[in-house]
Amino acid sequence: MFIGCSNSSANQEQHLSVYSFSGEDEQFAISNGVIVLNSTEETFYGGDLKEKQDKLSDIAAYTKTFYVMSGNEKKVLMSFVVEDMTGGTVNISGDTGKISGDIMTKIGTDELQNNLFFELKTTDLNGEENEYQLQLTVTEVTEKADN
Repeated sequence: MFIGCSNSSANQEQHLSVYSFSGEDEQFAISNGVIVLNSTEETFYGGDLKEKQDKLSDIAAYTKTFYVMSGNEKKVLMSFVVEDMTGGTVNISGDTGKISGDIMTKIGTDELQNNLFFELKTTDLNGEENEYQLQLTVTEVTEKADN
């Protein structure tokens, strides 16, 4: 006699949530940002960064960070640093990166609304540092349960 229990994912309800985000100010625009959450994977794609005024042409290094403000606490979702080691410059515009994993475990999805930010820290060839922040607008695209 064989007795077994199954906790197969085929028997569990699959949940899919997709969020898009974007934002802009007088200096920068972030477009095509996407967050995909399902029961097995979380993916954060930061979208595209476009500089509006082309004032930052002598950037030697930068840090791009996406974070959520929760009270007074900054909860980082994704961050990376780029630095030119040859004495040249780097372009800040373009793809902002992608990450998969347990991204949202630090926050609840309800914290995304009105709390998602993009931060750009730059260092120019003269060593001058600047910091820019942009609040992003988050829209839930779909919430669906598949059986």
